[in-house]
Amino acid sequence: MANYSIYIHIPFCRARCSYCAFSSCTDLSLQEAYFAKLFAEISACELPEKRIGTVFLGGGTPSAVDGKYIVRLFDLLRSRFDLADDCEITTEANPESATTDKLKMFRDVGVNRISFGLQSLNNATLAKIGRLHTSEQFLQVLDNALAVGFTNINADLMLGLPETHADFLHTVDTAVRLPLSHLSLYALELYPDAPLFAIRNQIPSDQDYLADLYDQAVARFAEAGFMRYETSNFARDGKRCKHNLNYWHEGRYYGFGASASGFVGDVRYDNVRNIVDYITADNVRLNAETESLDTQANEYAMLALRLADGVDLAEFRARYGQDFFTYFDSANRLLQQGCLQVVGGSVVIPDDKYYVANAILSELVDFDD
Repeated sequence: MANYSIYIHIPFCRARCSYCAFSSCTDLSLQEAYFAKLFAEISACELPEKRIGTVFLGGGTPSAVDGKYIVRLFDLLRSRFDLADDCEITTEANPESATTDKLKMFRDVGVNRISFGLQSLNNATLAKIGRLHTSEQFLQVLDNALAVGFTNINADLMLGLPETHADFLHTVDTAVRLPLSHLSLYALELYPDAPLFAIRNQIPSDQDYLADLYDQAVARFAEAGFMRYETSNFARDGKRCKHNLNYWHEGRYYGFGASASGFVGDVRYDNVRNIVDYITADNVRLNAETESLDTQANEYAMLALRLADGVDLAEFRARYGQDFFTYFDSANRLLQQGCLQVVGGSVVIPDDKYYVANAILSELVDFDD
């Protein structure tokens, strides 16, 4: 399969957000050792496919690390892989660490898409959830990103934060007026070991209320030209994230760095999660398993049904050798209940069921079978 993707995990942050469950580290003194191991992993990787369609630097906060490591990283990537002429290259960044010099460096190494961790445009909310930036800082950094030549810019927003309904709508209404090409909207997930769990009584948990917030945001995004193409992702002027679309279409990708996952050929693998363990491990692969065609069919359906385009029925049959409604025992029942629809040659989740997509998918797909 041509045009694999590459995901690279850069785990360093200046501070850990109070809701974070990702593999991250605030000890920036580990940068040299971490990148040495990362470069060794990339150099030693077997490459069944060298043609790369997308690259994504995630974290953590890639903008928090010393720029010299990013420069060396892209020198190595270009020596080992064939990055397509139209390769989408994304980096995540946070407003407090995305200095003008960092933004210029990212542009110089070929990054053409930037994704800012914004979460909210209310300063009191940002302080509650442990973010280091203010809304004013974000607006300045956005101007700086535009000035150095970025034209494809995403901002991540969150719903269900410890704030009022009006606060949330202020963020939505302000974000849609900004010169952004993409918005992501994720629901806050609370974990018992996260500091934010201590103020869980301030965090909305009523699912009907959260669904209402989601529906209002989707409507306001659409009015401003941000069209939903996946449950949590909205693009203006066709600027869908190609990297994430590759995941959602059950594409193939290399994953490098602590906690990264990859899907190469029919083999899925996960890397060691802990940063120190990753640095010291003789073998960074935690596991690597050949995935059956049945498992791939389940994952394809689960991922593609999060997309507005849904599952292409002809493609499903070509990939997996069966009709979609024959393969999934519960598909016809979900169709009759209005939880699935057939539109053209695709099966989709109806617009009014998007917020409960996970519940629908759990009825459709059973990985225990």
